[in-house]
Amino acid sequence: MPSVWCALRTFASHAAELGNAEPAAPHFFLKPWAALAHPPDGCEVELPAGVHHEVELVIELVNHQLSRVAIGLDLTDRALQSQAKAEGMPWTRAKGFRNSALLGEWAEPPVGLNSMRIELAINGEPRQEASISEMSFSPLALLESLGEWAPLEDGDLLFCGTPSGVGEIHLGDELHARLLREDGTVLSELRFTAAPLRAD
Repeated sequence: MPSVWCALRTFASHAAELGNAEPAAPHFFLKPWAALAHPPDGCEVELPAGVHHEVELVIELVNHQLSRVAIGLDLTDRALQSQAKAEGMPWTRAKGFRNSALLGEWAEPPVGLNSMRIELAINGEPRQEASISEMSFSPLALLESLGEWAPLEDGDLLFCGTPSGVGEIHLGDELHARLLREDGTVLSELRFTAAPLRAD
C-alpha cells in the first residue's frame, strides 16, 4: 500500500504566520491512504466544520523518482492540532480525517519544476499563491531527504508544503486550486464546494 508523505514548514512565510521556526532540514508526517480523494470537478466534498486549507504541490513517486505532479490540498483541523501540540501529543487526528488529502488531475512534470506556481481562491477571492522557487527546500531536495530513510514505494505521494495564507474553510465555500507553469498554463486544477458531513 502506498503512503501519503507530507513535508512541513517548507515555506518560510507559512512557518512565520503560525509562529513556528523555519526548520534547518526537511521534516515529514504521514496521512492515511484512506484520507486521499480525487473529487470530480465542481462536486461537493464532505468536510468537518472549521478545517483549514493548505494548498500544495503534490508529486507521485516511481522508482524513488518524481513521476507526475498535481495540485493538492492538505486539510487541517487547526484547533485539534494546536491542542495536541500544547499537550506534546501526536496530531494525527488533526491531519488524517476523511477527505483531508485532496488531489487535482495528474500532469507530466514540466521542465523548470521550480518555476511552477500554486494558488488557491475561495469564492473567487485569492487566498494563497506562491512560486515553487520560494520553498526553503525544493521538491527534489525533499524527495532526496525522504529517500535517505523512508521505505518508499511506487505510487507514494509527497505533499510538498504550503505557503502563507492558510485559513478556515466555511461550509458552502467554493474552492479552486491550480498548479501553473511559469507562462500561466494550467497543469492541474481542483475545484469543489465544501459540504457538511452526512450522518451515517
